[in-house]
Order: sequence, then C-alpha cells, then structure tokens
Amino acid sequence: MKHHKICIDLGTVNTLIWVDSSSSIVFNEPTVLTIDNQTKEVLEIGYLAGKMAGKTPYNVDVIFPLRDGVIADLDAVLMFLKTAIKNLHLGKLLRGSEFYLATPSDITPVEQKAIVDLASQLGAKKISIDAEAKMAALGAGVDIYSPHGSLVMDIGGGTTDVAVIALGEIVVTKANHVGGNAFNLAIKKYLRSQYHLIIGEKTAEYIKMKVGTVVKPENDVLLEVNGRDVLTGLPHSVIISSNDIYKSLVPLANELADLVTETLEETPPEISSDIARSGMILSGGGALLKGLREFLGEKLSIPIHLTPYPLESVVQGLAQVATSGKNK
Repeated sequence: MKHHKICIDLGTVNTLIWVDSSSSIVFNEPTVLTIDNQTKEVLEIGYLAGKMAGKTPYNVDVIFPLRDGVIADLDAVLMFLKTAIKNLHLGKLLRGSEFYLATPSDITPVEQKAIVDLASQLGAKKISIDAEAKMAALGAGVDIYSPHGSLVMDIGGGTTDVAVIALGEIVVTKANHVGGNAFNLAIKKYLRSQYHLIIGEKTAEYIKMKVGTVVKPENDVLLEVNGRDVLTGLPHSVIISSNDIYKSLVPLANELADLVTETLEETPPEISSDIARSGMILSGGGALLKGLREFLGEKLSIPIHLTPYPLESVVQGLAQVATSGKNK
C-alpha cells in the first residue's frame, strides 16, 4: 500500500496543503471556520467562513484556531483540516500518510506536541516538522545544503522568523510577533486615536492593501473608510491618506529591521561575508507590504530579494523535502 505525502503550511492567516498525488497545492484558504455553537457542526471554512466574520448571528461562532503561528484550539484545527480534506475528496489519502509541517522557530515543546498530536489524529504514519524560515528559503530556490550562508526572513500573519542557514542547518534564528496581523492592529489603533473611528479586521486589511506603505508616499492617496464613531457609537465615515497609514506602519517595519540586525550580530563572520554579497530572501504574505523590500534594503544595506511566490514558499519547501527525502 502506497503511503502518500501531505505537506501542510498551517498559518495564522492562511493554510496551504500540498499532496503528492497531484504534486501541487490543492488548498490555499484562510485559517478560519464557522461552527454552530449549539450543534457544534462546522458550517463553513476558509474564504466563505472569513466573509462571515463580524456578521454572524448569535448561534454561529467564527473561530481563528491559530494564534501567533501556533495552535490555540486543537479541536478547531482538527475540524478545519478534516473539513478541508473532505471537501477536496482526499479522505482516502490520510490513513498511513507521511505528514510534513512547518512551525515558527521559537515554538515551545508544548506547542510542538500540539502539532504532533494534530498530525497523529489525522492518521499520520510519519511526522516531519521543520522551521518555517528554512522551508521558505528552500521553497524560494535557495540551495540551503551548500556551505554558502543564506539569510531569510519569513513574515507570516502572526510571527516573523529570521534565520541564517548553511549546510542545511539553521545557524542563527530569531523571531518576533510582528506579522501581518500586527500591521492591521496598528492601523486600527491609529484610526481610533486620530479619527475616533472603530474598524474591523477586514477593513484594516483592506486599508493595508490599498494604501499601506512603509516608504514615504510621493503622492498622497486618499481613501474613504467606514466604521463606528467612538464617541457617538453611530456609523461614521472618514477620509484617510496613505501618509496616515505610513506613520502607523513604519514603527513595525523598524522592529523587523531590528530583528534582522540582532540575527546578524550573532552570525559567524564567514557567513556574514556571504550574506553581504547575496543579501536576504524575503518571504511570506507580509513581505507583500508596499515598500517593505526597499525599506529593509536601505536600513540593512544589503540586497533584498522578494521570492516569486511569497505565500507559497514554505509549503513548496516542504514539498521538496517530502519528494527528495532530505530533512537535514
């Protein structure tokens, strides 16, 4: 009996699933589900569940089962993945399969055990867990097994990982909780303090995509934003500018630059010389923030290379490990 290989990039914001039966990504949707809080039945997952966030009736709960890159609700994650696999008609592949997963570098033993328990309950025969930053570099086409040192930054929804890699191993790694969600929160806080406007997570994400930037805008772009007035509690609209959002996001971009600096300070000199020439690989959904590549390049004085498909780098790296048999 053939044991299939399943790679899962279980992210705070998005989950991607790769299977060897099709040698492709078969699932790429938000990590969210809605359940009936009386019957505990799963109603929707992914995009459809995400659309219901903030608009559900009293008997429906919207659950985001991961927080800061790790499992916060194991039962909810199980329901999410089982529903996704059922919808994809991949149930027969689960039993006895080999599972490949990636985690943040600062994961605790308890959090890692939750990942192992998850894969075991899904029917995994073999479980392989590796660092997200390492898999992002591999998925971006970097030869992580060479003696030439590489620097990678993977910016997810809940965490950012920075790692120096050589000979297939992580030499130095650092992580913090400045990810896509932190940028959204900064936008929400700014609008509340400056405009007395309360907005939801989806509106903050929309603002970030439309006018979010961490470089000084040459031409100020205006955007109308709807929300609730803090003082009156009534629906209210304001006009914001890209310069407003720039002010709210730059402090977080500085934190990311500081994280790289801390990593490089602990990097061996010989590998530092490699990085000075080759620069840093930028991956993850947060890497798509406008101006971030240029901002980091100016702050760090090294070349910054954005991966061709930032959202897919980790799961593609896992797929390479699964198909090649290398995990070191």
